[in-house]
Amino acid sequence: METIELLRRFADPEVMKTLTLMQRMTAGLITTVLGMGITLVSLVVLQLVIGVMARLSSTKPVKTAELQPQGAACSAGNNGKDFLNDEEIVAAITTALALQLKTSVSNIVIRNIERVEDPAPVWQRAGITEHMNNSL
Repeated sequence: METIELLRRFADPEVMKTLTLMQRMTAGLITTVLGMGITLVSLVVLQLVIGVMARLSSTKPVKTAELQPQGAACSAGNNGKDFLNDEEIVAAITTALALQLKTSVSNIVIRNIERVEDPAPVWQRAGITEHMNNSL
């Protein structure tokens, strides 16, 4: 029996009962391979489309200025302005962590601050923040 004819007969539940066990197994195997093959091809095409879209929509990374070490800020002759800003940033981060973790500020020690770029879109960050606030 030809493969196409077997699949036509396999589609009808009443006619399927008249098929032999080997014909049913063959038709089931063919159906499985076709389904998995179509899925694989679709996923590969989707991955290629996403890759092309990512390359077309990507922006050049913005270079961020690194924070100067505390000693360098004072010795640069700028009257300690950067040093005070760094201390204010550390104080703000420490306070925010203390509030979030519900602990004392004296229990938190910040040793290093690095600015990182967040590649997540705004709606994702809003969802994460909402989820974190609702889980408490």
